[in-house]
Amino acid sequence: MPSIRTTVPVAGLLAGILAGVIAGAGHLHSQASTLVAHGFDGTTHGWSVSGDTGAVQPQLHAAGGHPDGYISHVDEALGETWYFSAPENVLRVLASAEHGALRYDLKQSADIVGNFEDDVVVVGPAGRISYRFPESPGTDWRTFTVSFTAGSGWRWNWNAPATQAQIRSVLTSATSLEIRGEYHTGPDEGALDNVVITNAPTTVTSRP
Repeated sequence: MPSIRTTVPVAGLLAGILAGVIAGAGHLHSQASTLVAHGFDGTTHGWSVSGDTGAVQPQLHAAGGHPDGYISHVDEALGETWYFSAPENVLRVLASAEHGALRYDLKQSADIVGNFEDDVVVVGPAGRISYRFPESPGTDWRTFTVSFTAGSGWRWNWNAPATQAQIRSVLTSATSLEIRGEYHTGPDEGALDNVVITNAPTTVTSRP
């Protein structure tokens, strides 16, 4: 009895294989991991305040944040611009935050345009990197985000734009990270909530 052979058109076969590959591959998207998430719900997480007469503890509030708890400080009006200072556990993760991002929520007691000071400052043995946002916080919560990437606006030792190598050198062994809390001269109050630091986004595949 003669053998029976079934013929499948080559074009159709290739189209079927390609469709299967695409279906199996799913969708590609970027995803970043959270290194730090401080919402200040019941704890200050070790944050302090620097400036004025020296380092002090911020006031912890159980409600009124964005949402829930937050920390704040009332300016002593002694001439120094004061900052919220990150604890040691935040500094330790910065080495993994290159090409990642810092995000936080901030508000102040008066809706006044801020003076010309750096909004975020990171210092290490290698030097100092700093960043200024184009807008100031108002009396409502506002979210601020900056990437630890060259070209995003970081400055090196107050002057030139920071290179990626300079950003890396500071993040690798950071001794301080400060977020500005004071935005105008005279008595004022600044509030901080939802400090989040992420690492560099990576490409992941989601299955259909």
